[in-house]
Formats: sequence, structure tokens, C-alpha cells
Amino acid sequence: MNCLEITQKWVKKVHRKGNPSTAVPMEAYMRHQFPFLGLPKAARQQEQTALWEALKKSPPCKSEELQETIDLLCDQDPREFQYTAMELAWKYRKLWSGTWTEHVYRRIQSKSWWDTVDWWAPKGLGIYLLEHGGGNSPEFEGVMLHLHSHKNLWMKRSALILQLQWKDQTRFDWLTTLCLDHHQTKEFFLAKAMGWALRQYARTNPNAVLEFVSQHPELPNLTRREALKHLH
Repeated sequence: MNCLEITQKWVKKVHRKGNPSTAVPMEAYMRHQFPFLGLPKAARQQEQTALWEALKKSPPCKSEELQETIDLLCDQDPREFQYTAMELAWKYRKLWSGTWTEHVYRRIQSKSWWDTVDWWAPKGLGIYLLEHGGGNSPEFEGVMLHLHSHKNLWMKRSALILQLQWKDQTRFDWLTTLCLDHHQTKEFFLAKAMGWALRQYARTNPNAVLEFVSQHPELPNLTRREALKHLH
């Protein structure tokens, strides 16, 4: 069996492992956006052990198969399968190639909420770009423009948090431009993302962030508070 077939078999078994009483608070935590099986992280990861072992023994997974397998997991209704998909993607990140960027765009816009978008943007897409040249990558500006100009809220948020793990390779010029473009936003998820991205970069260059925030009092109050949280 290939990786897709192995995962299909595993999914059927896990569907039978649900715990409705545990699912209730998990669904409430996510504001009832999605159904849950009721497998907290530790229980889910224990179930995943069987999947990882089976995949190790299977023929090597190919890039296209990886994307199909991720889609299979993400198409399941219970939210836990989204988390397995992200862990699977990370385990097989050496296979991120070809149409990976387009694949991540789909994931960001499908069943979107902070718990998945905040992984796919900085890790699934951000790390992919970082490993292919970062801010000097041929793809970088196109990706940022596409995300930032998109009508979808979560794509816009993704542009802001894409560089979270870039440290001194962060294109601060891009980050500040995006923040200023959103300076009038009333959208919590954008204002929070701006502050988060600025706060993260402040770990590398606190003076740059202090100067930027002090020079732009028009930024949302939430953004300013988040950006300066560890700088006072």
C-alpha cells in the first residue's frame, strides 16, 4: 500500500475511537466552529504512532501523494484530522516542491480558523520559502502580494505571520508596509497578527520595532500593545 492507502485505512480506525464527552469542551473551545472526535493531543498522538510506523514500512511517499494524503485528512469532518495533516506535512517536509505553494493556499482557505492557519502560514509556507531563498526567493514577493491582496481574511492574516520564524532574515520592509496598509482595520485577527509579527521580530531587532511603533501612532491599539509586550 502507498501512503494514501495506509492513511485511508488509519482514518477509518480512528473514526471509531471518538469520545463524545471529551469532544464537547473541545468544540466549545473552538467556539463550535468544527466537530471533534474527542481526542485530546496526547490521545491523538498516541493513535498517530500507528500511522507513522505503517508509513515507515511503506514505499517512499512521493510529493503528489503527500498532498493527496494531506487533503484526505483535511477533508474529514472531525478537527483532529487537521492536526494530524499538519504533523504529517512536517514529517515529510523534504517532499514540499512543485505545487506546494498552491496546496498551502487551499489549506489556508479551507475550514479556516486560527488553529490551522497559524501553522500553515508560518510553517507550511513560511519555512518552505525560507528554505528556498527567503526574502530573496523568486517566489517571495509574488506570494506576499497574492496573500495580502486576497479577499479572504485568513490569506491576509497569512501574509502578516508568514515570516514569524525568519528571525534576522525577516523582510521588515515588507512587514511594515503590510501593517501600514492595515492601519485602519477593525478586524481582530489582522490587528492581532500585526502585533504578533512585530513582537516576534522584536526578539531579533527590538530597536527597529520600537522605532516603527513610536513613529506610527495610527496603528491599532491592539497591534501596538502586542508589538511592545516584551519591550517595556
